[in-house]
Amino acid sequence: MFKKNLSFLPIVLLLGLILASCSQNTKTEEEYLNTAKSLLDSGTAIKDDNLKKEALNLYKEFLTKYPNSAKGIFAYNQIAGIYFDLKNYDESINTYKELAAKYPDTKDAKNSLFMVAFIYDETMKNKEKAIEAYEEFLKKYPKDTEEGEKLSESATYMLQNLKSGNNMEDIIKKIEEQEKKSGTDKKEEPKTDSKTPQEIKQNRTLEVKPETDANVDTKK
Repeated sequence: MFKKNLSFLPIVLLLGLILASCSQNTKTEEEYLNTAKSLLDSGTAIKDDNLKKEALNLYKEFLTKYPNSAKGIFAYNQIAGIYFDLKNYDESINTYKELAAKYPDTKDAKNSLFMVAFIYDETMKNKEKAIEAYEEFLKKYPKDTEEGEKLSESATYMLQNLKSGNNMEDIIKKIEEQEKKSGTDKKEEPKTDSKTPQEIKQNRTLEVKPETDANVDTKK
């Protein structure tokens, strides 16, 4: 009798594995996103790269299980931002490129291609790649089309800046020197831009900061 019962053991184990597998496969979109958010929201996530990597894997798994989800753009942005925080800039760039390729007609695609150039320029200090990325960006987005948007404007300015060999600090210094000579407190706006370099750099950083904001509402 005992031996007979043992013969059913493999079947029971197999059923258990199947049920466990089914349970994992039925994880909802919100469960993936909320779990990843909880990991990033935890107080130790700032210092613990392992928590960031766990969240990263959840977002990747989410995209695999739900490739056509309306939250896909959010997940891609989170992945790119986490890679950036982990200082894996190449993977951050690759993820932004993937986002732009999959959602070409969205505002996020424009933001992503700008981020590619931004990382090459400001983070990796790769002038050649930055110029190439800015040119590619401006070829697709020569002008800003939405009110308050400054990405194309900033890309044009930064491309000219890179090609001239000047850096942002040098340009700011020259403007300040011109102000002293002219005896006026009003800053003279560069012909190629409607904003001062300080404003452009500040606006650009605020607009395109890699998105790993765990406070974003995933239910929108």
